[in-house]
Amino acid sequence: MVDRHHPGKAPTALLQKLSGGLCLTIDQLAEDLDLTKRQVSDSAANLLRRNYLERMAIGCYQLTPAGLAAAEAGEVIKSGPKGPRDKVKEHKDTFRQRAWSSMRMQRLFTVPDIILEAARPSDADPANHLHRYLLVLVRAGYVQVSDHRAAAPAPTSNGYKRYRLLRDTGPKAPVLLSKSNGIRDFNTGEDVIWSPR
Repeated sequence: MVDRHHPGKAPTALLQKLSGGLCLTIDQLAEDLDLTKRQVSDSAANLLRRNYLERMAIGCYQLTPAGLAAAEAGEVIKSGPKGPRDKVKEHKDTFRQRAWSSMRMQRLFTVPDIILEAARPSDADPANHLHRYLLVLVRAGYVQVSDHRAAAPAPTSNGYKRYRLLRDTGPKAPVLLSKSNGIRDFNTGEDVIWSPR
């Protein structure tokens, strides 16, 4: 049983649970580790930021070679980003960063899918924020709108738009450039610019 309230215990337990190379779902991991699905999702995002985890199929997670090496070395995952204390944080705990991590895990998703995993009670209007961010990622060629929509609860609804992540360049969320039509990708060090409509 994992101490649910101890920072770092859940991601470390997840790292060790996946150390055998198996591909397990969030439901399986939550049951085996006695964690909530949200805790498993947060822990998976923590490992994903370190490039220790990859999504092999819908809802199925497996360690990368770097993750397997970390598990074998007995690495203890801290609650924050890795690196020395005086180093600027590379992964701030913002809704946009959590949304990007969730997109990398899910690959094919709807806005409600991302909000369920990434939103916190303190996030102001996450649906509107996410719609605007996705519009930017689509323009930059990082995300594509799927031709097929997902079913929605309301019978009169046309369903939710599905999005597919096309460019997974790394753990850092692309940032909108304030003075031009484009984004900065801190994973590649490149700016992606497009012509205004």
